[in-house]
Amino acid sequence: MKTYDTGQIRNVGLFGHQGAGKTSVGEAIVFLGKATTRLCSVNDGNSNFDFDAEEIRRKASMSMAVGYGEWDKTLINVIDNPGDTNFAAESVVATNAADLGLLVVGTIDGVQVGTEKHFELLQEAGLPTVIVLTKPDRERSEFEKALAQVQEVFGSAVVPLTIPIGTESSFKGVVDLLANEAHIYDAHVGSVGAIPGDMADVVASHREQLIEKLAEQDDELMMKYLDGESLTLDELKTCLSVGLKSGAVVPVVTVNASNGAGVDFLLDLITNHGPSPAERKAYKVKVGESEEVIESSAAAPFYGYVFKTIMDPQQGRISILRVLAGSLSPDGSFVNVNTGTRERFGTLTKLLGKKQESVTGANVGDLVAVVKLKETRTGHTLYAEEKGGGELVTLPLPSPCITYAIKPKSQGDEDKVSGAVQRLVEEDVGLETSRDDESKEFLLHGLGQSHILTAVEKLKKKFNVDVEMKLPRIAYRETIKGVAKNVEGKHKKQSGGRGQFGVCYIDMEPTARGAGFEFEDAIFGGAIPRQFIPSVEKGIRDQMAKGVVAGYPAVDFKVKLIDGKYHDVDSDGRSFEMAGSRGFRAAFKLAKPVILEPIQELTISIPDEFLGDIMGDVSARRGRIMGTDAKGKTQLVKAQIPLSESQTYATDLRAMTSDRGSFTTVFSHYEELPPNLAEKLIAEAKLEEEED
Repeated sequence: MKTYDTGQIRNVGLFGHQGAGKTSVGEAIVFLGKATTRLCSVNDGNSNFDFDAEEIRRKASMSMAVGYGEWDKTLINVIDNPGDTNFAAESVVATNAADLGLLVVGTIDGVQVGTEKHFELLQEAGLPTVIVLTKPDRERSEFEKALAQVQEVFGSAVVPLTIPIGTESSFKGVVDLLANEAHIYDAHVGSVGAIPGDMADVVASHREQLIEKLAEQDDELMMKYLDGESLTLDELKTCLSVGLKSGAVVPVVTVNASNGAGVDFLLDLITNHGPSPAERKAYKVKVGESEEVIESSAAAPFYGYVFKTIMDPQQGRISILRVLAGSLSPDGSFVNVNTGTRERFGTLTKLLGKKQESVTGANVGDLVAVVKLKETRTGHTLYAEEKGGGELVTLPLPSPCITYAIKPKSQGDEDKVSGAVQRLVEEDVGLETSRDDESKEFLLHGLGQSHILTAVEKLKKKFNVDVEMKLPRIAYRETIKGVAKNVEGKHKKQSGGRGQFGVCYIDMEPTARGAGFEFEDAIFGGAIPRQFIPSVEKGIRDQMAKGVVAGYPAVDFKVKLIDGKYHDVDSDGRSFEMAGSRGFRAAFKLAKPVILEPIQELTISIPDEFLGDIMGDVSARRGRIMGTDAKGKTQLVKAQIPLSESQTYATDLRAMTSDRGSFTTVFSHYEELPPNLAEKLIAEAKLEEEED
C-alpha cells in the first residue's frame, strides 16, 4: 500500500448513541473506498469493525476499531467508537487521533443520551463535526423531526446540507442543497437528476437556511447576500470549508448506510471540505511544568501517540498510533516518553478491523500499527530521541465508578487470571485493576456493570480464563465507645518440661476518630520484665488486625499496660504476645464495641428534572445531601453515602436518569454503623467463623 502525503489524509471518528448506525457508516466508507470488495454488515456478522466474538454475538460495538479507504486520491482513516457509555473511555482516546467527528444520529430515534454526550465530547476536544442522519429507509423514519431535534439541542450552527428524497420504503436519494440538485441512487451508485416538484418549497426553505449560515462565514459575502445578490457555488463551497473547520458550521447529511446511498456525498464533504491533519487544532505536550505546541511538520522530529492496543493471540501486542509530527519508516525505533525506554519495531501496517496490510511509511497525520512493542501501552507518547520529548496533553479519561472482586473458578489459576486481566486492561483503557491488601481480593474497576460483565466474558472467550465475580468486601472497622479497667490477659500452658506463662493487666479507652492506636507502658517495679513489654504490644497489634466482634481491624483506642506477672523459667516473648492478645480481646468486649462503616463522598451530575428523585434516593441510602450547584441545565449534587449503599450506584443512577447522570466518588470518613445493621454483620461473621 502506498504512502500518502499529509494533505491527502483525512482522519474521521464515528461517534453517537448505541445503535445509531455508526459501524454501518464505517462499513459503507471502507466499501466505497475500495478497501473491501463487499458491503459488510453488523447484522450479517461479517463486520470489519465489530470482529470480536462478543461484539458479533451482541451485534454491537464494545471496542474502538480502525479502517481506511481511498476517495478521490485521498486516504480516509476511519475510527469506529462504541456508543455504549460503559465503553466511553474509547471515545475519549479517539478524539486524540481524529481530525473530524461524524456524529451519527438515527432518523427513527433522533437525539439520544449518547448523541448529546458525544457532541459535548467533540466540542471539548475542539473537533469539527458533521452530523450524519441514518436509516431514512426504515419504518417510522422522520427526517424533519430528527433535523429539528439536532438543531434544537446542538444550536444554530447545525444546518442541512442534504435532505432525503422520499421516506421509509420510498427513500430513493438525496437533494444536494449546495448545488441545488437531486442524487438518485440504485444501491450505492448515484446519478444526478431533477429535484421532484413536490419538494420545491421544502428544498427552498432548507437551502435558504444553509446559504444564510454559510454567508455568515465571510463578512464581504454576508454583505453581498444581504444586498440580495446570489452567491456562486464556489463561494458557498469556500464558506462551507471555513465554517466546518472552525466549528461555526455543523452540516447535516443523510445517508442510507445499509446500501451506501448518500455516502459518496459524505465522502466528497470529508475530502473537499474536512480538515487535513495539517489543519487540525495544534497538539501540545507537557515538558516539565510547561506545555509546548508540537510542530506538526514532516521536517520535525518524529512524535507519535498510541491510541489503541489490541492483544492478538498470535501476534501479541498490536499498537495503533497516530503520527503527530515527522514521519515513520519500517524497521526503526523510537523512545517511549512515558517509560523512557527505546522501542524497536519492524513492519508498519494499516488495519481494517483485524486485517493488516503493510505500508512503506507513514507521514504526519497517518494512522498505522506496529507489533510487539515491549513497554508501550495505550495513551503513551512516542518521540524520536531520548531527550526533549514530552507527554501528549489529552482530555482526562472517565474514572471507574464500579468495582467487582474476581477470582478463578479453578484453584491454582491465580497467576493465569492476573496475566489475562492485565492483557484485557491493555486493550480497554476504561478498565483498571488493583489488589486489596486487607481482603487479598483481586479487584476489577470499570465504567458500569455491563463493562465489567463484558470484560469477564472476554476473559473466558478470548483468554480461556473463567472467573467468578462478586462485590468487594467492605472495609468495616471495629472500635469502642466505653472504657475497660484492669482487664486481665493470661496465657498459661504446662505440658511437661518447660511451660508457658505470661499475665498482663490493661486499661482501654477510646480516642478521637482517626487517631489510630496508642500504647502506653505504665509498668513499674518489674511486674513484667522490660524485654517482654514489646511482646505484649505485638500481641495486641496482631489481634487488632484480626478484629474482635466481626473480624474487621480495630482502630481508634488507647491501651495502657498497668501490671502483670511472670515466671523466671516459663515466661518468654511468645507467652506475653498471647497474654496481650487475650487481654485485648477481653477488654475490647467490655468497652462497648461498635462497627464503623466507610462513607463515600459522591459528586453526582444530573439534568435538572432528576434532582428531586436523586435527593430522595440519597436519603433512602442512608445518605446526606451536602450541597447542590447549578451549571446551566445540569445540577451537581454533593452527597455522603455509606459504601455499602453505593457499591452498585453506577447501575442504579443509569437506570434512574436514563443514562443521563454520572458521578465520581472518593472515600470521605468512617461513621458508626447503625446497631441493627451491626448486629446483622456480627451474626454473619460468627456464621462464617463456624463454617470455617
